[in-house]
Amino acid sequence: MDGLLLLNTTNGSLLLHSSFSSSFTPLAITDTLSQHTQNIKPIINLPNNLLINHSSHSSDSDSDSSGSRDIRNINTGAVSCNVVKHNLWLAGIASSDCEPSIIFEFLNNFAILLSKYLTTINPSSIENNYDLVIQLIHLTAPTLSNPFGSSSELNPIIHEFIPIKSHSLATFISEATVTLKGKSQYRIKPSIFNSNIPWRSTGLEYSKQEIWVDLIESISVILDPEGQILKYEVLGTIDIQSKLTGMPDITLKLSDPSKINKGVSFHRSIRHQKWESERVISFIPPDGKFRLMSYRSTPSTLPLPVKIQPKITIGEKGGSFEFKIACIPSIDKLVIRWELGKLSTGIISEQLNCRSIDGTLIFPHWEWNQSRNQISFFFNHDQLNCCLTGLWSHKSSENHPNHSIQVEFDSLIKVPNLSYIGLKIDKLEIKHSHQLHNSSNHHLFAGVSSTAAVHKGVKMKFKNSKYEIRW
Repeated sequence: MDGLLLLNTTNGSLLLHSSFSSSFTPLAITDTLSQHTQNIKPIINLPNNLLINHSSHSSDSDSDSSGSRDIRNINTGAVSCNVVKHNLWLAGIASSDCEPSIIFEFLNNFAILLSKYLTTINPSSIENNYDLVIQLIHLTAPTLSNPFGSSSELNPIIHEFIPIKSHSLATFISEATVTLKGKSQYRIKPSIFNSNIPWRSTGLEYSKQEIWVDLIESISVILDPEGQILKYEVLGTIDIQSKLTGMPDITLKLSDPSKINKGVSFHRSIRHQKWESERVISFIPPDGKFRLMSYRSTPSTLPLPVKIQPKITIGEKGGSFEFKIACIPSIDKLVIRWELGKLSTGIISEQLNCRSIDGTLIFPHWEWNQSRNQISFFFNHDQLNCCLTGLWSHKSSENHPNHSIQVEFDSLIKVPNLSYIGLKIDKLEIKHSHQLHNSSNHHLFAGVSSTAAVHKGVKMKFKNSKYEIRW
């Protein structure tokens, strides 16, 4: 089975889908299935032109650890096995040589699982409970290692990663586990982590235990000609590189998670209930590199990392510019790029002048890109906070320099455990307890448990995303 689609039988629109193999694209399949809304047969043959020839990566954030997927035999064709429940269409996509009964078993078990979490099963309830349903899909849908899905097993870890809001639901999961797995008793024990977890293989062993955390924030800013802020947004990501033996249970605590004020997205391994109740990130990590979470923030009181006051004059044969540049101390490198117009011929190097705020003459590196008619200035950390002036020439007064100046920058990586918006990692804890080691590229900090038998490190930095200054 290649993947799962949830559609609205009324119009054939796509509600949700699982990750798919390299052979199929969900939108193309949806377009085909939408033509069958008046007569949804149990099995619908899909045309071969829906198959593609390139390998893709998982849409989930742990795709880095999975690498390129194997391309399946595209000559066997494909089918959609369909189950309809109250205008909700569950479509299991598979190659035509797959046994349909296996697909229908998964679809019916998944529908039963939905009925226990949702009061009613219909397209509206799916849309109103998007986060919940997408978690269920992640935990049960087919993967390369488990091509027939896992809803028939109802793995008992499911309630740890999806909030349980009623006792009856916990009872259902317990009873279903007993029935389907043949166990006479259901208990929550530490040995639960030896169970089959969809995103982590069992039997992993490393002679050297390592976990590295990268917290990177990208800053988007647009300033109008008067210097007023039109856009100011920070997009943050927490990426983890993990090489740990067994089934480690990790707790990561941020000092002030309220600074993350919107747009939070989690890897499926995170226990959402723990985050909702305590604002603590608790998870069993995939093996290798993966994105733990991403977030957005709209800071209102933080100073801009870079300010540039442009003063530009345009004449018959060229023009002049003056850039007053001010940066916060944690900026390491700065690049200013400006397209001077299609009829421009370049800057006049003899007239280029740059002085620091104390009057010292400095010499930033610069480059002229003839194909784009773009001038770029490069400043090191000790060349920031200065005034840059110069002249350029053009072939005609009809030349029009771009009214947007692009800014690129990177922060210093000297102070660990501090992000641009002020997040700190107060705690990074793993079960094991031994001597702590460090790496040259990541910084140790007080929040890392000194009793862990793991090489640990945290790297934090910020950089530009789209940073635009208009004149």
